Amino acid sequence: MDDKTKILLTSAEMATLWVQYMNDTAANCVLSYFIEKADDSEVKSIIEFAHDSSKKNIVNLQEIFKKEGFPIPIGFTKSDVNISAARLFSDSYVLMYLRNMSVLGMAASGIALGLVTRDDIAAFQKQVLKSAVILQDLAKGLMLKQGTYIRPPFISTPDKAVYIEGQHFLAGFLGEIRPLTAIEIT
Repeated sequence: MDDKTKILLTSAEMATLWVQYMNDTAANCVLSYFIEKADDSEVKSIIEFAHDSSKKNIVNLQEIFKKEGFPIPIGFTKSDVNISAARLFSDSYVLMYLRNMSVLGMAASGIALGLVTRDDIAAFQKQVLKSAVILQDLAKGLMLKQGTYIRPPFISTPDKAVYIEGQHFLAGFLGEIRPLTAIEIT
């Protein structure tokens, strides 16, 4: 009789874990370079948080792969980055990069949570999501403090809610031009 308590990784779990491993090994390389080049101590501490998160993820992923007998992917390594190369990016650019990475991390782990079956894999993805949210808060907070955060535009509040009638709403390219919606502006 088969042991029903041992649940193999699903294809979705394999895919999301593999992608997470590749993303974290790449991030580990990029963040090592950013740490080496950062001048602003506040930015550097956020880079270090992101770097620590990616290193923890890599260790957790390797443990999952080993436990499952899954080959550890060939990720990015120290040989893929030259941390002694000349500085290419300002600290404010790196901060913007970190915020964008956090948004992508929140999206990817959110999607992964919707796809995974096993509780242990879901718990891992929740931890990834939590770290991405913290990174987002740290990066956005410092950007706001430094005046470098670019907010989405403000728009006027509509007078009333209206139903879309006919195909006029879709006619913007060929027919009468309509105002953009809030989601289209964002």
